[in-house]
Amino acid sequence: MNQEEKLFALRHSAEHVLTLAMERLYSPNKKNQGKIKTAGGEYKLTKPAIVKAMGPAIAEGFYFDFDLSKEAEKAGFRLIEADLAKIEKEMAKLIEQNFPMQRMEISIDLARAIFHDNPYKQELLDDLAKLDARETQVDPVSLRLDQEHELVEPGIVSIYLTANADQIKADKQLLEGLMSSKLADAQSRINLQSFVDLCKGPHVEKIGEIKAFKLLNIAGAYWRGSEDNKMLTRIYGTAFFNQADLDEFLKNRQLALERNHRKIGKEMGLFAVINEIGQGLPVWLPNGYAMRRAIEDYMILFERSFGYSHVLTPHIHRKELFEKSGHLGFYDESMYPPLTYQEGGDDSVADETYYLKPMNCPAAMMIYKLEPHSYRELPIKLGEFGTVYRREKSGELHGLQRVRGFTQNDAHIFCTAEQLKDQFLEVMKMLEIFYKAVGFDNYKFRLSVSDPEDKKFQVCGSLADWQKAENTMREILDEAGVEYEEVKGDAAFYGPKLDAQAINVFGKEDSISTIQVDFNLPERFGVSYIDEEGKEQRPFVIHRALIGSFERFFAFLIEHHGGDFPLWFAPVQVKLLPIADRHLSYTRSVMDKLLRAGVRVAIDERSERLQAKIRQAETERVPLMLIIGDKEVEKQELSLRTRGQAQGLLKEGTVNLDEIIKKANTLPDLR
Repeated sequence: MNQEEKLFALRHSAEHVLTLAMERLYSPNKKNQGKIKTAGGEYKLTKPAIVKAMGPAIAEGFYFDFDLSKEAEKAGFRLIEADLAKIEKEMAKLIEQNFPMQRMEISIDLARAIFHDNPYKQELLDDLAKLDARETQVDPVSLRLDQEHELVEPGIVSIYLTANADQIKADKQLLEGLMSSKLADAQSRINLQSFVDLCKGPHVEKIGEIKAFKLLNIAGAYWRGSEDNKMLTRIYGTAFFNQADLDEFLKNRQLALERNHRKIGKEMGLFAVINEIGQGLPVWLPNGYAMRRAIEDYMILFERSFGYSHVLTPHIHRKELFEKSGHLGFYDESMYPPLTYQEGGDDSVADETYYLKPMNCPAAMMIYKLEPHSYRELPIKLGEFGTVYRREKSGELHGLQRVRGFTQNDAHIFCTAEQLKDQFLEVMKMLEIFYKAVGFDNYKFRLSVSDPEDKKFQVCGSLADWQKAENTMREILDEAGVEYEEVKGDAAFYGPKLDAQAINVFGKEDSISTIQVDFNLPERFGVSYIDEEGKEQRPFVIHRALIGSFERFFAFLIEHHGGDFPLWFAPVQVKLLPIADRHLSYTRSVMDKLLRAGVRVAIDERSERLQAKIRQAETERVPLMLIIGDKEVEKQELSLRTRGQAQGLLKEGTVNLDEIIKKANTLPDLR
């Protein structure tokens, strides 16, 4: 195994140790006499409180999902984060005993008998049995990804035993005897001495190899990720080869948590998710909308400088449009239920059915088709800040990153085959300029191309069109000398795409920009232009989203800057700090001039000492603070203090108002 695989095995093993520790802590035995203690209280139980569900290794560690027994649930048993330290202590005791972990292959029937009292393991075994029987309703990919289980061969699964050598030996002899004598069918239940779990591995040879681990937090999670299933409890943890690596991870994790966009969003009053309005439907609060509007205004000017025109389409469209686009055939599970309009009392008027739009593309096709087009008019670039709605599962919603209603910075470029490369180059240039404007440069590209042998890529677009688009994208990336990964077979069925992947503060990649060639909609809508010879031709259509959605992009921006935004789109650019009430009149006149000049400004009129006002403005992450006292009133001046990204933009100390206005209203270069 390479290092990555070894780390996966280590973390997977740590999850087994976590499960074993919890079974020991929260099961009645002679020592505790059935009195189970947690941070929340003491519970008298006759059976184990924990019902284990699943627990894989993941990118940053591992997790364990568990349910409660009916007895524990009835008693009000629950675990909170204050319990994690006790569980860690028990894990450390187990690791000191250095138990071996041994793999064994057994029949599905024998596995059923081992997990006779666990409905979650029984469900997994049911699915594995169906997979063995080649029943199509089971998704083997999700089964492997979610559970890390698979068939070894028809009718055979693997388990792992963890205990001392003598206990494992005795259990293996028992199971081997049952396998060889084929008594498994007669066995309704088997109790082993070892800790056992259904698992394909791999694992460490002995749990003493786990040198550094940490339990991180407790959360809720639906069984197998479906909101139709029961909500379980999930404990997250991580493990590393040494303490130094763990300490570095925990340090970076803490920094990332401090920059979490939900935390900063609440502190700065940027956005809120209000239950009465709806989960996944974020509300932009005054400060957040001020930021968003500043970037929207810049983007309008920016796109116009590259020849874009802008449109705005309704939030709902008729059913027939989505039938024509194909969304009701291949995307309807992500769309909200239809809205049917009936005109009361008039039977002569047919009912009309509408849908909240999941994408802006179909309407863009209809706008293009409003009139015929000549090759001389191309390229035509239609931009739209269009709000769309998608039915995301509640368990997948997350702040601004995963929402149900969001506004896309969309554009559709209609061009000839000869113009395709130039249009891609232009969009790449726009990405570079815009990323610099908002203050980050840590990104790379992911090129998703077709697999010619896969029939899904033969649904729309000719082979020549696919090759033209993919070769053009590849050529541009190579000429630019940028870092990119090419993924065969990862394209959408309707065209290849290029994603800009930014590295967030958690070290993960976020797709923040997309350039997508679309062969599907131009064919479905009969989009065309007249070429030099007077013949009708189909244009190439590039679907381009410079920042994807405003919501997802702002989550990234908030975390990237930690709330210390560049002056030009900071929610409050200037905070006025009068030292005493006698300075309020002059301060308010300054505020009035700043407001009329379009500067985002606030005033602290509290009867507090100046240092308290400065601390508050710094907490609010305001870039420019203007202090006004007796001297400033007398000389009609201002005293400037800067912070964050505004430091160095202006010299601190005495400053005139025109300098502040000029700097606050200066936008990044458009070219």
